[in-house]
Amino acid sequence: MRTKRILWIVVVVVAVLFVSRIANRITSSNKAVDKKIIPVSVQNPVIGSVEEKVTLTGDIKADKEVSVRPRIAGRVAEIYADEGDEAEKGAALLSYVEGITPDNELYDDMVVIAPISGVVGIKLVKEGDQVMNQVGGGVNPVFVIYDIDKVKVYADIPEKYYSSLDEGMPARIYLDAYPDEVFKGYVNKIRPVVDPMSRTTQIEIDLPNRSHRIKPGMFAKVDIALKKASDAVIVPFDSVLGDREKYVFVSENSVAKKRPVILGLQQENKVQIKEGVSVSDKVIVNGQRVVKDGSAVEEIRE
Repeated sequence: MRTKRILWIVVVVVAVLFVSRIANRITSSNKAVDKKIIPVSVQNPVIGSVEEKVTLTGDIKADKEVSVRPRIAGRVAEIYADEGDEAEKGAALLSYVEGITPDNELYDDMVVIAPISGVVGIKLVKEGDQVMNQVGGGVNPVFVIYDIDKVKVYADIPEKYYSSLDEGMPARIYLDAYPDEVFKGYVNKIRPVVDPMSRTTQIEIDLPNRSHRIKPGMFAKVDIALKKASDAVIVPFDSVLGDREKYVFVSENSVAKKRPVILGLQQENKVQIKEGVSVSDKVIVNGQRVVKDGSAVEEIRE
């Protein structure tokens, strides 16, 4: 009986020693992992400007668009303007009587004049055509004239940005026809209602066009800066971690330190840090997802 007890004691002691050695090995392994030096890239935050912008698509229309209608119906005898011509207000466009002059008492009825200055965009008749009365009164149009010294860009913007909009805000306009140029316009009108189906409202942007290079019907991409911060502390957006509570890792004496931050405006891959880091801090911008608070790191400058 005594021999069995001794054997059990020996077995228990051996088991305890075995478990203790395994535990020591695991602890030593963890310490080795903790002491592993992780290479990371670091950057100092920079001071600069950052803006929060919204990008929209829009359609370009003339500042004014007028369908020109004769006073009376008749057969076209002469046409004095063609598509693409510049027409001054009061200039003759066509007549029902060949060679008629302004001193003829029928001139105002027989000659169609331009009601505004602009570009003849559409010619709807040719010589010899009969201009007809419309059903219900009026005469069919013969020209469409566009005033394009200034054009308008119409774009729909989501309602969540409504409170950030102001008349007079600058807008940057990009056109497929001129891919290397940026045109500058200004928000002229903001529709005072929101479409309940699309949850958008429409804005109107004035765009100077003295050269007449921009044509009605062109497609536009519109960038509007809703908010802007100058002298902001900026870091790469990818360096910021966390879902609800944001933080970055900074390197202090080759040790990673977790630093809570408060974010400001974001523009593409840069973000404003309102609180949490300064330009003297070395923010980890590569390797931040594999370190933890207290990890030993080796700094590699970006």
